[in-house]
Amino acid sequence: MFKSLFDSQTNGNAALQETGTAGVFKSTSGWADGKYYCLHNTAAAGTIIKITNTASGKSVYAKVLDVIPDIKQNNGMLIRISNAAADELGAGEINFNCTLNYSK
Repeated sequence: MFKSLFDSQTNGNAALQETGTAGVFKSTSGWADGKYYCLHNTAAAGTIIKITNTASGKSVYAKVLDVIPDIKQNNGMLIRISNAAADELGAGEINFNCTLNYSK
């Protein structure tokens, strides 16, 4: 759903790539409309991030809502994504390794 926004944000801008662990949060959005959301500490709210599950090779585009809360369960998390996005990536409710692509 957010692919066209991702393309316009990255067009002519320096692309960033990060790898690390993704966590999952519960959300009611994305199941029917494909609008996925995430929490990330360095990308600004509103940024579209391409998230790729390194195990399955599947990708989704998610909109950053806010930063990852600074609590114990988030230690070491690169990103937290909605459960609908995780399901689309084939990750279910568990943490998984991912690659992120976005532009500041």
